[in-house]
Amino acid sequence: MTNLPSTETMERISRQELADNLDAVLDRVLRENIGLVITDGGKDDLVLCPSAWLDPFHTEDFGSVINCALRYAMHAEDKESEAVIRYLRHRCGILDEKTLSVAVADLDKELKQPSPSLKNPQVWQELQGMFRQQLAALREAPLENAEQQDPPAKHDEP
Repeated sequence: MTNLPSTETMERISRQELADNLDAVLDRVLRENIGLVITDGGKDDLVLCPSAWLDPFHTEDFGSVINCALRYAMHAEDKESEAVIRYLRHRCGILDEKTLSVAVADLDKELKQPSPSLKNPQVWQELQGMFRQQLAALREAPLENAEQQDPPAKHDEP
């Protein structure tokens, strides 16, 4: 886990200031990648920081590790590969677009081999389907958010 900065060095803001300017404070915390100590009655109470500071999966290497584990599991098909499959089924939702895209491509390559190298192709097809669904959901999410933020312009009737 990343070494977190000391709260002694963090800027302090009151609970009231946070309430009055919530959106601006949250935007600043994310934009500047800082933590703020929220005070209540002049005393330190809470720390507000980006979630990435505490997210063990917020690393560029995580996706590479997942893709390597998937490649291993496809070829080994042992107890460790079963653990990889279980993990990917239960944690598919935390994978990013790049990791999912690579996983789908890797599975495509293996599943399209003339002589199947995978012992249980149906398991891998199911996993690939999950990855494709998650990938589609990730690709749709930014469009949905943009539509919610920017409503269509209204045209005056002639």
